[in-house]
Amino acid sequence: MGSAQAGPAFGVLGVVEARVGGEPVDIGHPRRRSVLAALLVDVNRVVPVDELVDRVWGEHPPARARHSLYSHLSGLRRVVAPVGASLTRQAGGYVLTVDPASVDLHLFRELCARSREGDRPLAAADRALALWRGRAFEGADTPWFAEVARRLEQERLAAELHRNDLLLRLGLHADRLADLVATAAAHPVDERAAAQVLLAQHRCGRRAEALAHYRSVRDRLVDELGVEPGPRLRELHRRVLAGEPLPEPDRPTPRQLPAAPPHFVGRAVERAALDRHATALVVIAGTGGAGKTALALRWAHDNADRFPDGLLHADLRGFDPACPPVPPATVLRGFLEALGVPAHGVPAGPAEAGALYRSLLAGRRVLVLLDNAADAAQVLPLLPGGTSGLTLVTSRDRMTDLVAARGADHVGLDVLTGGESVALLAERLGRDRVDAEPAAVAELVERAARLPLALSVVAARAAVNPGFPLRALADELRHEHDRLDALDAVADVRAVFACSYRTLGADAARLFRLLGGHPGADVDAHAAASTAGVPVARARALLAELSRRHLVHERAPHRYGTHDLLRAYAAELARAHDTGAELVAARSRLVDHYLRTGYAAERRLAPHWPPITLPAARDGVVTREIGSYDEAMAWFDAEHTAVLGVLDDAVRHGWDAHAWQLPWVLTSYLNRRGRWREKADALRTALAAADRLGDRDALAVTHHLLGRAATTLGERATALDHLGRALELHRELGDETGQAIVHFSLAAEHEQRHDLTAARTHARRALELHTRTGDRTWQGFDLTALGWYAACLGDHAGALARCREAVALMDDRDGLAHCHQIMGCAHHHLGDHEESVAHHGRAVALFRLLGDRYREAWGLVLTGDAHRAAGREDRARATWSRALAILDGLGHDDGAAIRERLARVPAAAGR
Repeated sequence: MGSAQAGPAFGVLGVVEARVGGEPVDIGHPRRRSVLAALLVDVNRVVPVDELVDRVWGEHPPARARHSLYSHLSGLRRVVAPVGASLTRQAGGYVLTVDPASVDLHLFRELCARSREGDRPLAAADRALALWRGRAFEGADTPWFAEVARRLEQERLAAELHRNDLLLRLGLHADRLADLVATAAAHPVDERAAAQVLLAQHRCGRRAEALAHYRSVRDRLVDELGVEPGPRLRELHRRVLAGEPLPEPDRPTPRQLPAAPPHFVGRAVERAALDRHATALVVIAGTGGAGKTALALRWAHDNADRFPDGLLHADLRGFDPACPPVPPATVLRGFLEALGVPAHGVPAGPAEAGALYRSLLAGRRVLVLLDNAADAAQVLPLLPGGTSGLTLVTSRDRMTDLVAARGADHVGLDVLTGGESVALLAERLGRDRVDAEPAAVAELVERAARLPLALSVVAARAAVNPGFPLRALADELRHEHDRLDALDAVADVRAVFACSYRTLGADAARLFRLLGGHPGADVDAHAAASTAGVPVARARALLAELSRRHLVHERAPHRYGTHDLLRAYAAELARAHDTGAELVAARSRLVDHYLRTGYAAERRLAPHWPPITLPAARDGVVTREIGSYDEAMAWFDAEHTAVLGVLDDAVRHGWDAHAWQLPWVLTSYLNRRGRWREKADALRTALAAADRLGDRDALAVTHHLLGRAATTLGERATALDHLGRALELHRELGDETGQAIVHFSLAAEHEQRHDLTAARTHARRALELHTRTGDRTWQGFDLTALGWYAACLGDHAGALARCREAVALMDDRDGLAHCHQIMGCAHHHLGDHEESVAHHGRAVALFRLLGDRYREAWGLVLTGDAHRAAGREDRARATWSRALAILDGLGHDDGAAIRERLARVPAAAGR
């Protein structure tokens, strides 16, 4: 098989060709090309000799056609051998054995199926269509080739129309209008293609061109076919002509802004500058704690109605002392998901992801708030390409590169004026209290360096002590400043922090110091308890104490975060007051907490997977109880970035047992959320740790999981390498359960290769081993897989038998859901539509309980198909409509397939 760059080894979608390492091979006589093409259409299947003769020579072959055929077959063996294919005689015919993906025809069909199944659909569709080099079987002129070429042209048109629907749904009509026009030009009487161009031109503001295109298509239909355009195209034309709204791209409207600051005063000059911004990019720059984020959020909330298409927000953590700045690729992934791109559809490459992001925002009035940016390099990949919206960047860096190269407006943010500082204290403490001690207030303002963050801490200190004279607080700050022995404004801010810090009890002060090293954006009470080595109830009390003094704030219910200046101050205190051993012990307890709680959550997500043995827990580690599947998913949603952060700690400190097990506990979650590349990256870290340990059990498990990840990502060779190594290790260890599950995974990999024979062999071996070990749940999974392979091969009665056996064995909702779905499909094909509806209904209910909305939607689609087959078209439409609502809510491209079903089954008149 050729390299990815060289393309498939065999081609029939154009002139018939063969390539080795990307270089063309001389096939020989044109008739030999036809023989090769006739075999490539049916790779891995026996083609009888008589049929080959008919395909290659047509209805009137010459007398020596068979002799010539054998000569060509002999010559072709030398052509196909260098690419790993073989040509053999079997049972009255010949079979060309080769990976189907190495033939452009079969790769085209695989990519089309992948596009319709939602795996990066647009990229898959583009790749599929790029395989065409001309008319299929160019130069082959027999009736058989003509008929196959005609059918392939229909498949090509269907793929182009599907691709164009994707372009329109993603709002890429302006970028890819040429693709839509080319399809319509090649098929001038296809009304679907005409409608696509009409809609795209209208969205691009080319109303006159859209109307002219309609007239041209109508004239052709009338002149060539004697018919008027159909009702859908006529209705689209009527709405363009009347200037009525047309369907817009199915795109969600993200609203990601955090809450507006509750106590905001002043900044009239800066807010006015933001109001009159002249470009689509504005930088708010100022020192740490100056209130850049507060200003940006206040202005964004006040002007949200100017951005009806969405509000995107990301904390880039450019100056966080506990962790590095957030990579732009991570932010892009989050933005794309918020804009409706499914997690598994986000492009892996940063350049490709950035291009999709800019295309999605083209022409949309969206506000993008990039908070706490480290430098221009972190911001540039996140800038939309157009001028319809606005990007706000906050940073301690002046961002001169953005101002010079991108023409950004610059809003400098200094400390507050004296009047604004007093107003902030009055907002927090009440005007009467502030007016009663003007001298003390003036000193507090200066001691806080007129910095909003420091003033907020001062106000919190005074607010929790309402009877405390402000003069006493000012005196305390003066003494603290002298004690710090520093000369610049930073010393004043430190003095403010120190004033609040010194009021803390010993335990709260210690927790504050230790939280300076936490790798996440925020922390819950269980993680805080483990960090400090105290009970959860005590940790909650300490966090409340820190919150009262504004040294942490509750970002979400029961989750606490802190400003990066305070985090830096906490880390500075930790280095001064805690020994290195104490700090390492705190980090080790935190790593233990995330491993043990993550393990408990993983057990709720995938209890059927064989457990692993965790290291003994360190003293003081708290494990949070996870009571349900939903609770497990919610915990991972909140904590998975922190788990990845402590994974880095584990590697850095040489805690290799934790370093391979932390990715293990994340695997099911990342898989359910479609974060497949993140899963693979974490597992590669795990493999290195397992290798350092020399732990063959760990190596076997991790190779297996990496193999499954590669299967999901379509990395065929890598998948087999890892799965093969995993199987070898499990055999050496005498682990029959491990061997069985690897066979199950190998079956899935071979199914992806369209080798159902090998898939069934591995599934049967898995069933044999699981039967021997007595694992009933996995026996059910194996039987379900065998049922699916039977259904794929047309043995629907056999599929039902296997699945009935599986249902009797399993007590796993995910497994049962898939089992009932397969049974529903089998009954459908056998004509028993009532049973089909019943089984699909059970599958839908189970997928709903699992929170698997995508599979719930497709269960509804299949239920609707069964209703239609039974003649209940009204119920079919209602069921499909429910599925469409779910997929539209997910922003999933598969909605196009349901719309096609609804279009084919119009609503009954009068309903």
